[in-house]
Amino acid sequence: MSKMALSYSRLSTFENCPAQFDYVNVSKSVSIRGSEAMDYGNRVHEVLEKHGKGELDEGVMTEEDTLSIKKWGSIVDVITSRPGVKYFEYQMAINEKLEPVGWFDKDVYFRSIADVLVVDGDTAYCLDYKTGKVRESPTQLQFFAAIVMYHFPEVTTVKTSFIWLRFNQTTNSEYQRRYLAPLWDALKPRLDAVHDAIDLGVFDFKPSGLCPWCPAQDICPNARKKHR
Repeated sequence: MSKMALSYSRLSTFENCPAQFDYVNVSKSVSIRGSEAMDYGNRVHEVLEKHGKGELDEGVMTEEDTLSIKKWGSIVDVITSRPGVKYFEYQMAINEKLEPVGWFDKDVYFRSIADVLVVDGDTAYCLDYKTGKVRESPTQLQFFAAIVMYHFPEVTTVKTSFIWLRFNQTTNSEYQRRYLAPLWDALKPRLDAVHDAIDLGVFDFKPSGLCPWCPAQDICPNARKKHR
């Protein structure tokens, strides 16, 4: 029986609250509810992707789309002016043997999407746009670096960046292939913990200040709800 394909998002959900992970991804008792912030972020990503590809159609752009390009189009222009092969919204997946596989293959173990990936010889630049508040997440950058190196064997250096659009800031990290094995060895136990919980059917509750934003707050017996 194949294991559930994981991603940084799923891992993050599990580590924040295994019960929420169960409700959303295993028992599927609830679904993720969209929000204005999520919708806005998705739209900005789409507009910047099309701008990078040269596929923007000004005839169908909204006022908000135009504003996004005015604010951040120059960032995309700098990225696309770099040497190397550019990939946008690039999907990468690996199996448990750490081999590249198709996004929907049955043996997918881990998936990741790079907003922009530039491969220039033995160096890759993996970039992720962020429209929310600045929240450091080295784990996500580590997964980006590892999966890029598994997909591109010629790459020996991966430079990763979160681009915090609203704050004109970046979070940058650099990873070398010679450290890939210990890097993955440090990440894998966290993925194994998710699969162990799935196999056992045991998902602990972790009530926290995040409960009011949980899609399962109305059915979770341990949810900490806001006082109304």
